Amino acid sequence: MSPKLKVLVGVLVGSLVLDQGSKWWVQQNLSPDAGRVVVIPNWLELIHAENPGAAWSTLADSPYRLWVFGTFTLVAVIALIQMFRSLEPDERLRAASTGLILSGAIGNAIDRMSPKHTVTDFIKVFAGTGGARDWLIQNLGTNVWPIFNIADSAIVVGVILFGLEFLFQKDKSPSTEENVGPNPMHAPGNSPG
Repeated sequence: MSPKLKVLVGVLVGSLVLDQGSKWWVQQNLSPDAGRVVVIPNWLELIHAENPGAAWSTLADSPYRLWVFGTFTLVAVIALIQMFRSLEPDERLRAASTGLILSGAIGNAIDRMSPKHTVTDFIKVFAGTGGARDWLIQNLGTNVWPIFNIADSAIVVGVILFGLEFLFQKDKSPSTEENVGPNPMHAPGNSPG
């Protein structure tokens, strides 16, 4: 098994287990109506929310949402697998990025295939007091970031890692000037004729 495949499988399985396990815990322990766990007062809570749409509840009311999400997920998975196949055997960072994005897409697709056809979200980040709260409400209309889950986080972290790696990668091919040496045919005493 190549290093890139080991990384992909490890990240994909680990992230998927964490995502599905955390969603199961939330479904078993937090009521969608009133349950919550305060992690950092006025900043971070765990709550139980079921989202029928995508980010920011996009397409939540569309009768075609499952087809749209299913098609998008299938295309994304195929593209990610093709990209992974093109990686060199030792490209671990891109393999990890691919594993994170795949696990997020698959994790949310598993939720959408459940009988409820919703994605379980539970991480609530917000500014609950003071100047930050007031500034956010005044300028953005809310002090709460859209509620998300581990799969969403995996996708975002995977995309950021991929972007950073792409942004900071160095050209691995040697410069053409370094490879071009003196032409032995033009060296003194080697003239053709």
